[in-house]
Parts: sequence; C-alpha cells; structure tokens
Amino acid sequence: MRSDKIRSAMALVFVFMLIVPMVSAGVGISWDRESSLVPENTKTCLTYKVYNPWEEDSYVQIKVSDALTDIIKSAESETKFVPKQTSSSEAMPVTFCFKTPKVYARDCLIGDSLICKQTCEEPMKLYQGEVEVIELSEEEAKIGGTAGGSATQMSVSAPLRVRVQCIPHDRNYSAVYVLIALIAGILLALNIMKQKKKSKRKAKKKSSKKKK
Repeated sequence: MRSDKIRSAMALVFVFMLIVPMVSAGVGISWDRESSLVPENTKTCLTYKVYNPWEEDSYVQIKVSDALTDIIKSAESETKFVPKQTSSSEAMPVTFCFKTPKVYARDCLIGDSLICKQTCEEPMKLYQGEVEVIELSEEEAKIGGTAGGSATQMSVSAPLRVRVQCIPHDRNYSAVYVLIALIAGILLALNIMKQKKKSKRKAKKKSSKKKK
C-alpha cells in the first residue's frame, strides 16, 4: 500500500512538472508537431497555438532558442494579443516565419556563389532546439517590440527539430550568357557610335572641299 501511494505521489509530481512550465508565463502553448522538413535557402512559416487561463491579458511573440539560431537567416513573428481566461480549447494561432541559409557544400567556378552545382552527397543536417513563446508588456507590443528575451520576460516553449533538405542542381550558366550578351551589346553600340563619328568626319571633309 505504501509503495502504491509513493508511486502515485511521484506520478502526480511528474505530471505537475510537465504542466507548470507550459503556463508559467501567463500563457500556455499547444502544438501538433515537433519536427519540420525545410529546404535550404527558403522561407518557412510555422503556426502554434497559445492560450491564457489567467486573469490578465497577454501579448506574445514567438522566437527560437539559441540552439536553432544557426538555421535562421532571417525571422519575423507577429505580435498576438491573448485575452485573459482563454482556455486551451480556445487556443489562438500565432505564426512564426523564418528563412534558412545555404548549409550544404556547393562546387562553384567563381567564388562561392557563381556558376555553382550541388550534388547533395552530405547526410541531411538536423538542428534541435525549442520554439519559445515570449510574453511582452503592453508597452512593448504597442511600439512594435520584438521578443528579445530580456530578464523581465518569461516564456513557455515547445521542442522543435528542423531537418534541412538539400536541393541538388546543375550549374546554371544563364548569368554568364546574360553577361556575354551585355558585353556584346556594349561593344556593338560603341562600334556603331565610332562608325557614325567617322561618317560625320568624312561628310565634313567633303563639304569643306566643295566650298573650296
């Protein structure tokens, strides 16, 4: 009997420890996936749901933990107003968008970005971290504040694994063709202008001879 009570108490403590972080910032978070497959160098948007069971209104934004910053080239998050006493069944969507950089090796003929091909022979890269819902003050929300993670801000989080997909491609010579065409056009224009100047000079010489 005593061991059963101990196990029950430990189970209650475990459940309590799981629940408390999800609402510690005045808001809770719910999600339907913990991983995302994202092509490199593309913009991706993820949507989470937040709720607020407390007696005060909240403003929130989404950011990612430091462990995921290597996979974020640029990010944008909407500021969401979450009314007080919003239950988990009334959770409101909040969107976080980010662009991934180029993370796989490329074979380029010029520098590291021109006339490149990508064979995608490397294993798929995986980044693990957390999505954090940061609570903003009303003043920060009104002036368009961003989730910077200051000492006064509190957050709840959800795990996130980002798998970055490599997209194979051959060399693209279109830029070279455009450059060659541009140079040829400039040379042709210079040649035409040169011929016109010659024609004008000849016309002036003929005119001066006739006057004599």
